[in-house]
Amino acid sequence: MRGKSWRKKVEREPLEEIDLLDSMHSALVYLLIEKGIITEEEYEKRIKEKVKIR
Repeated sequence: MRGKSWRKKVEREPLEEIDLLDSMHSALVYLLIEKGIITEEEYEKRIKEKVKIR
């Protein structure tokens, strides 16, 4: 039997969840660019390879 979770499940609308995840993703990418781990050009290239927009 599991104990109580310390995290409370927050109910969000799908659009709110998408907006939150988008903000988190953008913050992570900008941090990686700022720290010199990845360049903006390299990030864009990798995204274009992974995401095929038709």
